[in-house]
Amino acid sequence: DCESAEVRGPLASDAGDSTVGRVPVDDVWFAFDMQYMVLELGGPLQPGGRYELQLSFSGLVYQDLREGLFFSVYTDQGERRALLASQMEPTFARSVFPCFDEPALKATFNVTIIHDPSYVALSNMPKLGQSLRRDTNGSEWTVTTFSTTPHMPTYLVALAVCDYAYVDRSERGKEIRIWARKDAIENGNADFALNITGPIFSFLEDLFNISYPLPKTDIIALPTFDNSAMENWGLLIFDESLLLIQPNDQVTDKKAVISFILSHEIGHQWFGNLVTMNWWNDVWLKEGFASYFEFGVINYFNPKFPRNEIFFSNILRNVLSEDHVLVSRAVSLKAENFTETSEINELFDLFTYNKGASLARMLSSFLNENLFINALKSYLKTFSYSNAEQDDLWRHFQMVIDDQNKILLPATVKSIMDSWTHQSGFPVVTLNVSTGTIKQEPFYLGKVKNETLLTHNDTWIVPI
Repeated sequence: DCESAEVRGPLASDAGDSTVGRVPVDDVWFAFDMQYMVLELGGPLQPGGRYELQLSFSGLVYQDLREGLFFSVYTDQGERRALLASQMEPTFARSVFPCFDEPALKATFNVTIIHDPSYVALSNMPKLGQSLRRDTNGSEWTVTTFSTTPHMPTYLVALAVCDYAYVDRSERGKEIRIWARKDAIENGNADFALNITGPIFSFLEDLFNISYPLPKTDIIALPTFDNSAMENWGLLIFDESLLLIQPNDQVTDKKAVISFILSHEIGHQWFGNLVTMNWWNDVWLKEGFASYFEFGVINYFNPKFPRNEIFFSNILRNVLSEDHVLVSRAVSLKAENFTETSEINELFDLFTYNKGASLARMLSSFLNENLFINALKSYLKTFSYSNAEQDDLWRHFQMVIDDQNKILLPATVKSIMDSWTHQSGFPVVTLNVSTGTIKQEPFYLGKVKNETLLTHNDTWIVPI
């Protein structure tokens, strides 16, 4: 609910000038089908003028909804406790505060949380200050303000209010804290995750030659979190079953799961947080690359790790069994008409993650790892704090290819990769060893009664 709305301005260019007018707000109403809040003003705005919109609003917090702001009830040290946390991706920030809730509309955020003094408040950035405030009933509250975030999309805004403990360490002068139930912290359940988090950050910083830009990292383990894990800048949120090691776990298996998921979410600090896709139709640009780099990270820390075999069994095999012409979808969808939350949510699927990672791996192998990483460095540097689409990525790969003469491709990177990302399915390539002729045809899983379904005219470009 919006309780009041005020438009101040036009603002003077000199920040010290306090003589600012107001534009009357005649009416506020909601266009629910568009998820818009509409303000009808009683006067015109000056073209090119700067205005400040101040809104007072309220909303409900639901238990275990896992969208926007929600609360969870759990048991710790034998007592019933509650915590508050957020999940804004993809389009739930708008249910927490009025905003232009689109990935390309980046902004800086100044967060202040007023909470019970016995709880701790967390957000993307470090705590800037704290004060006490009494309400009209005489109750005392803590006011925690946080530093300004970098330019980032609304889906990464994060907050949590909890009665948790933490373990911490420093990596390259930046604090890393893992928050969990006090029982779990006392039992050492968070120690494994804490010990690998810093080194993963350092490995990726060195790989991309871009330092992690935030001054701290908090990772919080919720008793239950339907999204598994979320990469919010500076405040990563995990389901505790994917972050904490319990005494009765099969330790090797559990350590592998935690390592993979931490590597994936930390990979997002570059792919997604620093460089964000223009729109959700290119969400594979963050999910596919984060999934691909999980394997590079794990391999770096475990040189004997059978990287190819595990990639095949965890990622590629699933895609090969699902990605045939009848049930597949392209990873990058040319049409940008996904505006419904339900449609956008459906993009977070096997094709985005696993097919995306498989295409990144394919690109890396037909170029070579060195060219692949150099192109990504250039892409990440160019689009830092900004947004990109698939063609921007291909342009940076092409620049790296054009700069050398060892690797020769049969077509441009864009032509090759578009043939894989803009159409569904994949080819079966047949080589006749007596004649040397090569042909390709779309892969179908099983026979199809109705042959007219099989009108798949496009081919895939396969560099050989």
